[in-house]
Amino acid sequence: MWSSSPALRSGLIILALSCGGLGLAGCTFTPVYGEYGVSLQRLEFAYAKPATRLDQIIIQDLALKLGKSQRPDAPLVTISSGAASRAVTRTGTAKPATQREVTVSVSYPVIAGGRVVASGSRSASALDTTSGQVLADSAAYGDAEERAARAAGETVRLSILAALATPVRQSAFSSGQ
Repeated sequence: MWSSSPALRSGLIILALSCGGLGLAGCTFTPVYGEYGVSLQRLEFAYAKPATRLDQIIIQDLALKLGKSQRPDAPLVTISSGAASRAVTRTGTAKPATQREVTVSVSYPVIAGGRVVASGSRSASALDTTSGQVLADSAAYGDAEERAARAAGETVRLSILAALATPVRQSAFSSGQ
């Protein structure tokens, strides 16, 4: 019969937790980026000259995370981005704080050996709040643009890694190791 004694309940809980730990002792956990993962290979890409500040932010992040090469035969990544914003809220108040959604769209081809080995377009959004102060509103908009550009750039990076997971395309991206 079950006892309602707090001491007995505490003892049973401690016993269950300690035995549960022993059950997990034989388990092994493998990180997402395993020893054979694409992300551990040394990738070498060349990047086209950025046309805008947003292109530059995305290219710098990609170069940092994917790798960069000066070799003439390295796959060339070209980034083309643009930003747009829209009001998220409406109000009848004279000078309210309003929110805008800033969306950055990125299109990219990756060209290796004279052929397109990966391409696509991605977009990401970030929120920005205006308060009617010109300098603060401009800084907030620039920050939202940068956050959206970094998020869109991350999806571009993941798309390129997904293309690398395809065995046919893998040879076009690898550095020969």
